[in-house]
Amino acid sequence: MTKHLELTQGAIDKIKSHLTDDTRLLLSYDDGVGPYSHHGLVALQVSFQLVLINKDMPYNDYDKELDSNLGTIYFKGYSEKFLGDNMKLTLQPRYNTLVLADDNDEIDENVEIVDERTH
Repeated sequence: MTKHLELTQGAIDKIKSHLTDDTRLLLSYDDGVGPYSHHGLVALQVSFQLVLINKDMPYNDYDKELDSNLGTIYFKGYSEKFLGDNMKLTLQPRYNTLVLADDNDEIDENVEIVDERTH
């Protein structure tokens, strides 16, 4: 079964201003592995980032795909254990943060948008 991520309109509006035709989206488990994960886990919490890269940049660590209403989003296969089959990314308007959840259980309450593109 393919994992699916539904983005609410508020989340799409927040992300879309960062996108170009040449942008690839990565849902990156922030564990310090790979070229786009700079911090790693400091606490015992699950942390994800929405990483923006150019389509010609490497993404070998991101070997799985999420289907979404914003197009294909790639993720590290081993982070699948933290992700449900039908997830939602919503905008929390009070703090202007992105919240990743599955079946109303929060996975990460503050998904950062990280732009790794070379301009």
